[in-house]
Amino acid sequence: MKTRILGACLAAGAAVSAVFMAPSAVAAPQFDQAMVNAAAVQLGLSPARAAQRLDQEQRLSRTLADLQASGMPTDGAFFDSTGALVVTTSDAKRAKDAGLTPRAGVKGERALNDLSGRVQQAIGADKAQVQTWGPDVAIDRVVVTVEPTASDALVLRLSQMDGVVVETGSAKLVRNADVVPGRIMDLVPGTNCSLGFNGTRNGAKVLLTAGHCVEGNPDILDANGTHIGKGAGTRFPSVDMGIVKIDAEDTQRAYVDTRNGTTVRITGSSKAPVGTTICKAGNTTGWTCGKITHYNQSVQYSGESVTTTGLARSTVCTEGGDSGGAYISGNTAQGMTSGGPSNSECGYNQGANATGFYSFYQPVVDAANYYGVTLLTS
Repeated sequence: MKTRILGACLAAGAAVSAVFMAPSAVAAPQFDQAMVNAAAVQLGLSPARAAQRLDQEQRLSRTLADLQASGMPTDGAFFDSTGALVVTTSDAKRAKDAGLTPRAGVKGERALNDLSGRVQQAIGADKAQVQTWGPDVAIDRVVVTVEPTASDALVLRLSQMDGVVVETGSAKLVRNADVVPGRIMDLVPGTNCSLGFNGTRNGAKVLLTAGHCVEGNPDILDANGTHIGKGAGTRFPSVDMGIVKIDAEDTQRAYVDTRNGTTVRITGSSKAPVGTTICKAGNTTGWTCGKITHYNQSVQYSGESVTTTGLARSTVCTEGGDSGGAYISGNTAQGMTSGGPSNSECGYNQGANATGFYSFYQPVVDAANYYGVTLLTS
């Protein structure tokens, strides 16, 4: 009988270490050194200051979550360039007393989501001319990215909508995978998909991944060609979430393999505020990092007739084969790679050095809630 150890985004042929970074003056114990170094590059700070910024992000995010759980009304949040967590709320005193930066007099996230729906109606039959649209809470606008060949009439129609900003994209947006329905999802670098987050559903072992990776419910093999599971459901292209039933004899692990010889343990999941530092592990590009920039994005992937909605966007670089791979902030699971520009050239394990690119991911909280999955944590 086979016995396989299944980690979140386990590397093909990589040595997985269970040793986490020891406390030091440079980084708090919960931060992988590669994440700290990537944040230092991204923020233009020393590693020591970058570690402090990561710690601040995690602390303020927990504070916001606690306030929301206790009933404080909020309508969007983001980290500004100084590391302050700006929150749209009607209870400014409570937010300020907790160390957050309140703001008012803006449209807010809910209104932006409604406006995004009206943008979709205005696009109508011209969606092939549009790449993405969705809220940008930091600038309090809905941003629409159109194809370079978009008609002047469409651009004018969208630009005239109050609260809408139109920009022109470049490369086509593609799913980061090459998966044939009914065939394997192996982990050979440069092909197919990457493992996402482990969990359980009704006592059974499962794994959450990108929906387009498991269309047709294929058998799933690891890099050694050993069977580890089978697709058990997908929601694509309406959204991009999928679930895999893991073989009973396999051992699941509650950590992400950074592809740098270290692991980052998973202690929970969330939708971290816009501006939060985030890294992803993927089969093709390894460990790449950036920040969360948008939520609730609608994406028109090239060749798809249906718009994919509900995605998050980040400045993390991805390529084909990274789909389904795990995004994590600190120790908090964030999502699974969906897609990005077709011209991305990330290199391998480049942290935040792979700049100038962006990607989309399926928030893991939404996938777990939909499928009734309890994530494996440590």
